[in-house]
Amino acid sequence: MLRLVDACSGLPVAPVMHRSVVRIGVPVALPEGGEGLSDVRAMLVADVLTRVLELSGTIAYTGLICPDGTDERRAALQVRAAELGMHPAAAHGDERGVVGELGGPFAVRLSRSEEAPDEADGDVIRLGVADAHAADGVADRADDPLALRLALMTEPRTETLSLDPASVSVAHHTLLRWRHAVATWADSPSRPMPGPARDSIRDCLEDDLDLPGVLRTLHRLEHSGDAPAGALFETFAYVDRVLGLDLVRDVGRGPAPPRPLK
Repeated sequence: MLRLVDACSGLPVAPVMHRSVVRIGVPVALPEGGEGLSDVRAMLVADVLTRVLELSGTIAYTGLICPDGTDERRAALQVRAAELGMHPAAAHGDERGVVGELGGPFAVRLSRSEEAPDEADGDVIRLGVADAHAADGVADRADDPLALRLALMTEPRTETLSLDPASVSVAHHTLLRWRHAVATWADSPSRPMPGPARDSIRDCLEDDLDLPGVLRTLHRLEHSGDAPAGALFETFAYVDRVLGLDLVRDVGRGPAPPRPLK
């Protein structure tokens, strides 16, 4: 069962999965003069939560809480979210307006690090997300924006994240390597996901959306040499439904591209 740590109480809570519809509120600052990477990180957390809920058959809607942002900046952030493979937000505006558009109260509201500590609010889970920063130009990878998505998943969401060119480059080469491997594994007969890897991935996702833990499991499985190719394909393809990295992109496109140099 999915357990999320409430930022107000510090305790794990699990009231989300029994709902047929989950509404998620995401406060965004929409800074003037460009996108805020902290906004992108918060939206990514909401997107991953949405994907986890959808795997269980739960409908999830996201609303952007941005009372001070202009329509132009809101639209630019939505475009950026689409480039990073995120579900589009169903509503945006001030908190009351977003709740009205979504048709009900939030079950989960992200809590940004710059916000003042808040009291627990009934059944609403306050999900903490720390700031993210990047050097100039690091966030712009026109060749593959999903490298930034992967880089944003490499640290726990409650810890401040600073991205430099090296970290995004590592993420980019990891994507190339995994896509090459998945395209190769797809040619082998399908096999069930390895039990230990399946259990580790499930435990990480259910334990407060531990995405770094999921990534570590994939790295271990990739280099273990124990699992059949068909099992590796099924595992990476399944996990990508949550990670949203388009790992199966090169399947069926003919010979896989050369493995990138490290």
